[in-house]
Amino acid sequence: MKNKKLIIVLSILLLAIIGLMTNLIVAWLTDTAKTGPTDFTLGQVSFAWSGAITTELVVPGENIVTSEYKLTNSSTIPTELRVKIDINSAYLAGDGSEYVVLAISDGWVLDNDDYYYYRGIDTVSEGEAPDIKYKIPTTVTTISVLTEVILDGAKVGNVFGGTEFTITFTFEAKQNDFVDWATLGTSNIDFSTGLPTP
Repeated sequence: MKNKKLIIVLSILLLAIIGLMTNLIVAWLTDTAKTGPTDFTLGQVSFAWSGAITTELVVPGENIVTSEYKLTNSSTIPTELRVKIDINSAYLAGDGSEYVVLAISDGWVLDNDDYYYYRGIDTVSEGEAPDIKYKIPTTVTTISVLTEVILDGAKVGNVFGGTEFTITFTFEAKQNDFVDWATLGTSNIDFSTGLPTP
């Protein structure tokens, strides 16, 4: 029994010595210093979407945009901007892009990835092809996007009566440097050949 107690005491002492050595080694290999507080102010990417379509009956060939669709830039840092436009037809049960004519504002360029990139004259280009960036300075406050939406009268006939077309704009904006694209927001324009939903 005495040997058993001695083994337990030696085991506890051994563990205590190992623990003490670990603390000493850690203290010897590390040091800690604390700096004073540092404040960081984060930049913000912010765009507001506005515009309107008619609430009257829609007639093929008529421009239904009553107030130009645009983005108001209140970002506090230089940004980049792109938009993807999808057009769906309830009657066709899918893609209706052949039946709708859109007048995209100047400065938007359609790229191979099916996104329109904003590269207006008020942007600052930097880098070299094919990786040129088009920076939108914070001084650019309004960006026109869309001035006309017209149902193609040569393609949209009576069989489309009472059905809807849905145009979805998926905007993506990002700070000009250091990050990849992230979704800014999605906006839908729903209208039918009868009374559209504004």
